[in-house]
Amino acid sequence: MKNILELKKSYELSIKKIEGKNLKKDEELKLKLKEAKKYLHQIRVYVRTLSFKNTQEEITFFKNIKPGICGEIKFFKIQMAYKTEKPFVSIEKQKKHIHKELRSLESKKKKNLNFYRYIKQGQTALDEMYFVRGNEQLALFSQTDYPDIDPEFTTSHDLLASEVVTYELLSNYFKQELHCLANLESGCYDTFSTKMTSDNFTWTASKTDLVELIYALKVTGAINGGDTQMKEITEVFGQLFNVDLGNYYKTFGEIKNRQNNQAKFLSNLSLNLISKLEIDDF
Repeated sequence: MKNILELKKSYELSIKKIEGKNLKKDEELKLKLKEAKKYLHQIRVYVRTLSFKNTQEEITFFKNIKPGICGEIKFFKIQMAYKTEKPFVSIEKQKKHIHKELRSLESKKKKNLNFYRYIKQGQTALDEMYFVRGNEQLALFSQTDYPDIDPEFTTSHDLLASEVVTYELLSNYFKQELHCLANLESGCYDTFSTKMTSDNFTWTASKTDLVELIYALKVTGAINGGDTQMKEITEVFGQLFNVDLGNYYKTFGEIKNRQNNQAKFLSNLSLNLISKLEIDDF
């Protein structure tokens, strides 16, 4: 058990180090997932080759230690999927999407509500049935999310205990996402001392120039890898700069029909930036 606790401590330190690197969120999640899987594998080796001193040690491991890491692994995976799939649309639609995710979480929780209460209330009466290996109920409680169940590394309820961990992490994560969206909606930003709203930003170039910029960002894959629809992107830019872009398809047609320098706004952006860089060199 000592080796397992040392590995658990090393895992927690490695996660803190990753968080301290100020990486992009997707890169941070990938590294966290990699570390969690690595340490879980190392712990699995110890559990399969060494015996616990007593039943209480085995219960502690399968009730708390393993579910903690497995729960975080699933949390990292779901968080990565959420960041990829979440709609890049209006704040109201984003909030609806998150509430849908929260309802799905609550639905899963209700299916095993008694066990959730058992864990959250710190009950122990059924620990030997739930968290000691060799229980015949294993097959009854196998989770379809875990196809590679190892009887030497699994009890009847440790995977279900990891679902409780994942539920708590996801619930807090989605609530924080709602908090951030509420701040954006009201014009309050935690990272700024000055109140910032869309009223602070005015698009002073032409609407055609903005459409040209948006199309360039879209086709370059600069926003969500190019998977977001133009309608959604124009809604966001319209809200940011308080501008109605109207029939942007028609505007794009006008840009295509230019006789000279079709991307004149982007060319102008490039020329001005280059001039600034050259001036700053002196």
